[in-house]
Amino acid sequence: MFNGENFITAKGVTLSREQSGENNLWVRLFLKDEGMVSLSSRNFKGDSEPFLWCIYKIQKKSRSTKYFVQDIEVKDDMLSLKRSITTLKTVLKWQKLLIRYLPHEQPDNELLTSLYFNMKLLSLSSIPDYVAGWRFLWQWLMLWGIAPDIVDFFQSRNFNNDEISLLIKTVNLTAAGVTKLFAEPMSTNIRENIFKIAAKLAPQRLIYII
Repeated sequence: MFNGENFITAKGVTLSREQSGENNLWVRLFLKDEGMVSLSSRNFKGDSEPFLWCIYKIQKKSRSTKYFVQDIEVKDDMLSLKRSITTLKTVLKWQKLLIRYLPHEQPDNELLTSLYFNMKLLSLSSIPDYVAGWRFLWQWLMLWGIAPDIVDFFQSRNFNNDEISLLIKTVNLTAAGVTKLFAEPMSTNIRENIFKIAAKLAPQRLIYII
């Protein structure tokens, strides 16, 4: 919350940045207790990169709707997200959907937490790229109360029982639990591309319902 001098300090992630003029940047942040905020800053340099998790100190000028960055402390640079083209494409898809569907300045701390831990999963080479890709989107649907019954939804799309069971475990386990799950052998009855297929279905559900 803002104090008497219109300053706020909050944890969150940089979603995007765009150049505005020679020295100015427009940046979108997704912040704890604040939601998505658009703001302006000069001389941002490297710490304005998308997908950085930071503590941000920002200011809202008097008699203005604009926000300005005062200070940034990087907590997690998520560099491992760039380990492959697939992981980068996945997080860019999340970025696009968040910018499109998140209400401006409406807190959503549960979604922010889900985003963080799914980015961490996406960063792991031991976890198939599409696992986190599907997991984050389905958790988003669940948090917003628009997820269909997972069994009925995937049965209607010809997923078998072992595949549906794996999807359920993946979405409900903690990130650490998912890491442990994928350290074990998978059932031979599960298609190799199951999460890739599921990841394509989830955003369609988001787009059609919202």
